[in-house]
Amino acid sequence: MSNATLFQFGDDGSRTLRSEIGEEPVVVGRSRQAKVNVEDEGVSRRHFVILREGEDYVIKDLSSRNGTWVDGRRVFAVKLHHNDWILAGQTLFLFASQVADSTAPGASQTGPHGTVMLSPPRSASA
Repeated sequence: MSNATLFQFGDDGSRTLRSEIGEEPVVVGRSRQAKVNVEDEGVSRRHFVILREGEDYVIKDLSSRNGTWVDGRRVFAVKLHHNDWILAGQTLFLFASQVADSTAPGASQTGPHGTVMLSPPRSASA
């Protein structure tokens, strides 16, 4: 199984960070010790972790004050699926379990006048 990827998006919808997720757990938070450091006051120092469990990837909230949300639902621990949207504070992430290419969701596509186009989050019923 290849590594998964976590994409972080900026306020303007542009992809600002890409982090590979392999065998080692990836902690996301405001702390400088977090592998993915986020500058968002709504994000806890150690907000959530993504780790591999066999062939699956699992996200676990680390007792964050504002919670971790996957596809619009607050979660404490849940298996991630390709193209799951993760919200922590005001920061949006996209989890991709497949290798991303230029047409994959989360890849920057531009429209007229440099407009960045993103795929909408999947609905909670999907």
